[in-house]
Amino acid sequence: MENAQKYLSLYNKLAEDRLQRFAETYPYIRSWDELQQLYSVELELEDTVKLLANRDDLPKAIARCLQDTQPVELFGCYQAFKTQDCQMLNDVIFQSTRQRLLSSAITAGGTDHSSFYHNIMAGFACNDFEIIQSFAPADLPFCKYPYYNAPALNLVTSLYYQDQAKQAEALALAEKFLKKKLPILDAAVINFLVALMQGDSKRASEELQQASLGFARSRMYGALDKCFALELHGLYNFARCVEPELFVQISLPSGAVFSKAFAEWQRDNAYAMGKINYQYPPERELMNLILMAKLPKVTLVEHKKNSFMQDESAFLNKLIDAITPIGKAMEIQ
Repeated sequence: MENAQKYLSLYNKLAEDRLQRFAETYPYIRSWDELQQLYSVELELEDTVKLLANRDDLPKAIARCLQDTQPVELFGCYQAFKTQDCQMLNDVIFQSTRQRLLSSAITAGGTDHSSFYHNIMAGFACNDFEIIQSFAPADLPFCKYPYYNAPALNLVTSLYYQDQAKQAEALALAEKFLKKKLPILDAAVINFLVALMQGDSKRASEELQQASLGFARSRMYGALDKCFALELHGLYNFARCVEPELFVQISLPSGAVFSKAFAEWQRDNAYAMGKINYQYPPERELMNLILMAKLPKVTLVEHKKNSFMQDESAFLNKLIDAITPIGKAMEIQ
């Protein structure tokens, strides 16, 4: 995979810097033994049986579990690049994206579902299209936040659900947004999605190339992120999902942030969806239950007229309802 050596070099430098400054490499784990040690000994342990018996303790325990997942993602990517294993990378993206989405859904902080855009795109990078039905379900109103993730997600949902009326509205909102002075990446993403909606493969190819350039220049992403642009892979795969005939006419972007090797591996493997890459040790069984549970659907509450925000408590309660029977069934076995 392109950028593998660059990724490994950057990762090792970050780990060594942490080691010198804090006498530990966390969160830049570099071996399976370190990862197991972290989750079985060093982090606060969870008694899953007791937690399942007392529902009142589950919200805080779930929040703690979902806050402690970064090492799994970082080490998974490190190992995938180290071994040049596209299958592993596909699976790491799947697991880490779902972990981030779940964490975001219970700590939304007054935003609407536009906050899920980047992680939804990351999920699309491993062909996990199921997530949109939970984190941007068809019955939610359009996003209204002032950043590009709002018009982008409006375009994505109206395309995915094939809603002609909403497509017209999303297109009008996107065209209005594009009149602003925008960073290269923001404008290119919106223009790419508009091109999909209009069936213009030439423009889609051009805008995906612009997005590659914009991602490389963006100040929003760190050096590790720029070794592999999840958002760009997600956009490319989304085109296949909603417009398969148009997709075959869209060119792969050039540039270091997009991995042609990974895209070609996905093509050669029938665009397989990722799966769970890492099973947590028994001391962290609650996290395994969270990942096994059916994803709840996000709902919104109207906090003032025509202004909505995520209902975190409702999502958390539905997640607990999904986890509890799985845990109790495992106890019986």
